[in-house]
Amino acid sequence: MAELQLLVDDVVMKSFPLNQATIMIGRAPDNDIVIDDDSVSTEHARIDLIPNQLMDGLIDIFIEDLGSTNGTFVNKAPVKRRQLQNFDYVRIAFTDFKLVADKKAKLAKTTVILPTGTVDGR
Repeated sequence: MAELQLLVDDVVMKSFPLNQATIMIGRAPDNDIVIDDDSVSTEHARIDLIPNQLMDGLIDIFIEDLGSTNGTFVNKAPVKRRQLQNFDYVRIAFTDFKLVADKKAKLAKTTVILPTGTVDGR
């Protein structure tokens, strides 16, 4: 199961399992992941887990900034909405996380699926 790991100085302090279709992140106590920090918006970001349309059993994970004041970042780049990859770093305002989708994964980020009957792209 995928999880979002709270980091402090690159040390995992807490893990949040991503075990529902939508996970809300923010300062308000009714969020799924609550960050008690004034730099975090009340409803700061949302994580969506969506079944992959090409491969059964795989889940695509997206993060979306909900108009926060201090931003949502993936691998140091500001994002509005972006698909997350295994071991991506996520920053919510000034709080750091790492996505761990599969601890055993050693595959490249991109997989090319060719239509049946093609050889060498022909």
